Amino acid sequence: MTFDSPELKGIAVRRMRYAVGASLLLHLLLFWPAASPLLNRDPPAALHATVRQAQPPPAAIAPVPPQSPATAVARARSEVAEVAAPARDSEARFATPAPMPAIPALEPSKPVSVPHTVEPATKSPPVRAGQAPVVAASVTASPLGGSLLTPTNATGEAVDGLRGYRLAVAGQARRFKRYPAQALASGWEGSADVRLEVGGDGRAQAATLSRSSGHELLDRAALAMIDAGAERARVPESLRGRAFAIVLPVVFNLGEE
Repeated sequence: MTFDSPELKGIAVRRMRYAVGASLLLHLLLFWPAASPLLNRDPPAALHATVRQAQPPPAAIAPVPPQSPATAVARARSEVAEVAAPARDSEARFATPAPMPAIPALEPSKPVSVPHTVEPATKSPPVRAGQAPVVAASVTASPLGGSLLTPTNATGEAVDGLRGYRLAVAGQARRFKRYPAQALASGWEGSADVRLEVGGDGRAQAATLSRSSGHELLDRAALAMIDAGAERARVPESLRGRAFAIVLPVVFNLGEE
């Protein structure tokens, strides 16, 4: 049921007006420029105080009592004398020469007679450090004795036999070629001629040096190489029962290593 009376309508209209007026007043207070600083004001900052200890006043410098000119001059002279005393002592120490020891008298030397020696007409070349002397083939005596068959006096099948045995020894010796480490490090190179003699029984004698390479290490390596090759090389049928000798060159070249 609805009561539509003039009094109730008047009360409702008045209430509506009051509500609208209160809302307008509240919005006016919030958006008014004067109220904005009050709402956004920052809180006051905290104050910090530090207590420092008071420094004592600087001590007063005692005034230097005045000196008379004579006193100042005497004091300056004493200071100069103290500084100059060590210098004078050092000068006196170096100026005084030390006494020289007495030199005993020398007896007159007696003449020494030197026997007169005659130098040979030919001299051997000087030998450098680490270098073996050059040995001539004619100086080395053959341990087999007698005449040996060599490429210079061989004829017929003996020439081919010497050539074949020489190639056989060289092929076997090549497997045992060792370049000495010290020679590699020092950059030594050279070529040595090694003489090998074989008896009638087919047994090879120890190899000898016919011409040096200029370095003892290389010469030893060449001799060991030929000895190892001769132990494994076969003597040809044309040389059986005959003593012969061959010469093999051994070359040490750093470019081949």
